[in-house]
Amino acid sequence: MEGVSDDAGFASPVAASSAWESSARSYAGRFPRVFVAAQGPWLIDQDGRRFLDFLGGAGVLLLGHNHPDVQAALAAQARPVGNSLDLLTDAKLSFVETLHGVLPGDLARTHKIHFCGPTGSDAVEAALKLAARATGRRGVIAFHGGYHGMGQGALAVSSSRRLREAGLLMAGQVAFCPYPYPLRFPEPFRTPEAAAGFCLAQLRLMIEDDHAGQELPGLVLLEAVQGEGGTIVPPPGFLREVEALCRRHGILLGLDEIQSGLGRAGRWFAYEDDGIQPDLICVSKGIGGGYPLSLLLFDRRLDVWRPGDHIGTFRGQSIALVAGKATLEVIARDALPDNAARVGARLKEDLARRTAGHPKIREVRGLGLMLGIETDSGATADALQAALFQAGVIVETGGREGAVLRLLPPLTIGAAEVEACLEAFAGALECVS
Repeated sequence: MEGVSDDAGFASPVAASSAWESSARSYAGRFPRVFVAAQGPWLIDQDGRRFLDFLGGAGVLLLGHNHPDVQAALAAQARPVGNSLDLLTDAKLSFVETLHGVLPGDLARTHKIHFCGPTGSDAVEAALKLAARATGRRGVIAFHGGYHGMGQGALAVSSSRRLREAGLLMAGQVAFCPYPYPLRFPEPFRTPEAAAGFCLAQLRLMIEDDHAGQELPGLVLLEAVQGEGGTIVPPPGFLREVEALCRRHGILLGLDEIQSGLGRAGRWFAYEDDGIQPDLICVSKGIGGGYPLSLLLFDRRLDVWRPGDHIGTFRGQSIALVAGKATLEVIARDALPDNAARVGARLKEDLARRTAGHPKIREVRGLGLMLGIETDSGATADALQAALFQAGVIVETGGREGAVLRLLPPLTIGAAEVEACLEAFAGALECVS
């Protein structure tokens, strides 16, 4: 790497990257190191320094880096099938069998699987297409703060003005409803119950008022826990009320569990606490064990696809299916959703205690190991992120104005990693006091 940068006339590989790569790149600028190895929750740079990785590929690395069971499963593939499109392979059959064994409730019986392209965004695109085909209605209700990917359809149901500036083909078919966010709501809606009631009233009007300015939608799509929007957890019962409204009016309910699913929120899917059964569930990130894989779980009554209706070259790659199967097995065997709930609750409690009364910290929130720390501004969040990086901890920022620090550690972390994070955070707080 040094030779490449020298030959090109750059002072460092990081400088070379700035010249070679698109300005759309994000993380390399905030974390200017060349990482050469990784194990578990740790990233190691070219100087041998270790960083606690609480970014985890934006939630992809449920087991951390290079989990031994995943690596063993990959190594056991003597002559793996390469690109198989949607042909049947032993890797696919084995993956589906394992997935069916861990799906909560009756999902294995009631829902089918559609293998999508390699990103979560494509699972959202599939959900939008299928909902329109099954209902005959193209309208969608999405939510303030929602983020669903970078495809045209996925961006159309995401609320960020900045991301939507590129221009959207189907934006006119999407209406947005508030998502419960008590901290930023005006009085008298600043309690969880009042915030949920306000949002449900808005949703009811959007659906039932024949002067709401839009047709009856075919789909209501939302995240069970908003991720990029700032790690916002809806109040208990909110999703249940949304489902009831959908059922009453023949509207499909779609849940984006791309980041919150597969144990991160302390249960297999974050929606489970409300006792609902979505019609469509978008799954990606951790499902491939660190390799690109996404799928759509959908009620089998909605299977109106014709062959070729939603395809892609890289759907159901064998290497991702093998790694994904091993990942699901480890999550189930080691009860990692329970570990995420237990360790996440402790980490959230300790962060809240250590930040109580701090003038720059507004709230600590989250579910399982999907945690957010809302600060008073994007500048404060950026300063904390930079200070944590200097202390050897990598975290994400997001939310309104980029004011939320987001923690997405592996589900395997224990007390030692939690303590290391807390110590680094205590030091970082001194930089913004």
